[in-house]
Amino acid sequence: MGNFDINIGERVKKLRNERELTLQDVANLTGFSKALISQIENNVVTPPINTLAKIAKVLNVKMTYFFEEEINYKDYYLVASDKRKFVFREGAKHGYLYEELASIKNNDLFETFIVSVKPGTGEKKLFSHDGYEFMFLLKGHIRMYLNQDIVELKEGDSIAFNSKIPHYAESLINDDSKVLSVRVKNINLK
Repeated sequence: MGNFDINIGERVKKLRNERELTLQDVANLTGFSKALISQIENNVVTPPINTLAKIAKVLNVKMTYFFEEEINYKDYYLVASDKRKFVFREGAKHGYLYEELASIKNNDLFETFIVSVKPGTGEKKLFSHDGYEFMFLLKGHIRMYLNQDIVELKEGDSIAFNSKIPHYAESLINDDSKVLSVRVKNINLK
């Protein structure tokens, strides 16, 4: 969750104002005192669950609303084509060039790159890492080695695989092939 500080009071106040209710209205509807509602809104008091349940009912929200991570409507990140940065990733040791594409800051669920895959040198350096990978061939023609299997991708082809499978790609043209790569980290879904 990261730095996740739940501000129940602020959310109660915000909802109450959106519903155009006064402190007294909420007090009347819940049966609690106006002072208590005010103390909850100002985070002087953390309401017990049953109190919060009653307030949620009156404000017409599910109780989970008070605990959900809020969406920041400015939480988008644009990377213009001339502002892409080259970054170092493990594959760089194997001759790949990684250009970073837009990603959500402080989100370590996935990474997106345009990867330049160089023509083969005859040496297959298979490597593996945690997570999953999706690749879409933007330009060129590549050969993928996935453990014992060999797969060829032409422009417009895509592949997804578990990154723990030892893998390696080489361009089959006399130039770099370009791949859109999305890496998804291992997520422990319990």
